[in-house]
Amino acid sequence: MTKIVELEINNYRGINSFYQRFDRDVICLVGRGDSGKTTILEAIKSVLSPVWNLSFYDTDFYNLNADKPIEIIASLSHVPEKLLLEEKYGLWCRTLCRETGVVIDDISAGDISVLTIKLTVDKALEPKWTVLNGRREDEIRISAGDRSKLNCFMISDFIDSHFSWNKGNPLNSLLKLHDVNADKEKIVLDAIRDAKEKVDRADYAHFSGVTEAIKRQAASLGLNLEGVQTTLDFKDISLKEGKVSLHRGDVPFRLMGKGSKRLASMAIQTAISRDGGIALIDEIEQGLEPDRVKQVARTLKDENDGQVIITTHSREVAIELEAQDLLVVNTNRATGEVNSNFLDLNDSQLQGAIRACPEAFFSKKVIICEGATEVGVCRALDIYRLRVGKGPMCISDCSFVDGSGHSFTERALNTASAGLIVSVLCDSDVDGDLNPSKEYLRESGVQIFDSDDGHSFEDQVFDDLPWAGILDLLNYVTEVHQKTEDSLMNSVRAKYDGEFPENWKEMDTKKMREAIAKASVVRKKEWFKSVGHGEQLGHIIFRYFEEIKTTSLYQTLSKLDNWID
Repeated sequence: MTKIVELEINNYRGINSFYQRFDRDVICLVGRGDSGKTTILEAIKSVLSPVWNLSFYDTDFYNLNADKPIEIIASLSHVPEKLLLEEKYGLWCRTLCRETGVVIDDISAGDISVLTIKLTVDKALEPKWTVLNGRREDEIRISAGDRSKLNCFMISDFIDSHFSWNKGNPLNSLLKLHDVNADKEKIVLDAIRDAKEKVDRADYAHFSGVTEAIKRQAASLGLNLEGVQTTLDFKDISLKEGKVSLHRGDVPFRLMGKGSKRLASMAIQTAISRDGGIALIDEIEQGLEPDRVKQVARTLKDENDGQVIITTHSREVAIELEAQDLLVVNTNRATGEVNSNFLDLNDSQLQGAIRACPEAFFSKKVIICEGATEVGVCRALDIYRLRVGKGPMCISDCSFVDGSGHSFTERALNTASAGLIVSVLCDSDVDGDLNPSKEYLRESGVQIFDSDDGHSFEDQVFDDLPWAGILDLLNYVTEVHQKTEDSLMNSVRAKYDGEFPENWKEMDTKKMREAIAKASVVRKKEWFKSVGHGEQLGHIIFRYFEEIKTTSLYQTLSKLDNWID
């Protein structure tokens, strides 16, 4: 079963340089848009292409610099034995060291044989495929026919050809794997001959007048056209294997819906990879419902014996796969350098983080929110950024996720261990109970944006907002929680230390602010412990944001805002 064990890309499209080892069968590339995921798949498709006349353009060169050639180098293990014969490419064979996982030029007993194929495209735009080995100064050309034996195909938006039996297509490769009798391959040609015989017997009487006129005119010019007749020119019958395709009933597969076509193509390609091929699937979730996406991901993981390399932006795919399958891809857009890292193979806690907040792993930066209130505040911050002309968080490749209460520090640490840039928005009322501690997070490179010591987020809000903002919050609570003025007053009175004033809404005192804050977090009666309520809390904070510049609340949220950028 052919598998890619090393891949190197230089000067190809948006990638200046990329290198990655592959030591597993299911590889899922995740990352932000324009991070190079699709380009990596296109590079693999090109270097292993069974097509001899692949087209390239100046736009395929990084920064349009055609003076520096495109180089795509793929090292492959478990290639067909025919390709390792001495009269083929055996003299250029390399080995994969079992202990280190590194491909070396020297042949070593007990290690795995490897062929390294290089695609080079210079400014003449002529692709050249060669097999290389550092032991030899020369490289040997590898033909399109031999590359076709590697059975590498890609599912993308242009897959109609996958349903025809033409040479070079996945169906034809699958046919070869089933050792079909050569005589059976002539069935299309035989069918065409039978069809032509029926056409020849058709009545062309309405052409006879013209035919006779031509015969007479030809005779006058000295040409005998006796026996001339009207029938079908066999040359113009272009019905070859490429025109014979899969149908559902009488409807060609190419006319099915996008999702169904992609599933059918996946079925064909995974059938090939099961017997020794490589399937490349770009944006696996396209056209599929979440439940079908999960089923596809599960099947690829559990029932496939070949190598499958996919890209996705789907949380369902990330959840169904294991942490070890995810390759996080990030590109430095200034330099074109692509960094990629597999997630930790043996970290069950990281697996839990992926399944709890998969969205984080599609970003470069992520804010771990302690709970739903903070998630809502981040939603409000995102809208505030738009209002002041900064642009949404996604412009800065940043996302925010729910840290699920007291476990937020653990989630932040696990997410940071995956190579993401992480910050935390949280309270400071239970710091002594946190494990790992905030200090440990800071030492691990996680940025902390929190309330004053001993304060919950709500404490900080009711401490720092102007009284007009607090009245806005009280009005919101009365409306959405369907509280009467009396029930709201009783909630605050229960937390007030001392004699409660009747005109309490006019009493802007420290004691009153503390009482309101305590009333807002009564267990199971919290005013803002949901994303929606937290978002409204955030909207009111940012309504008065310019009035609280000297407060801790302003410092916390403005620093978070700057960190996003």
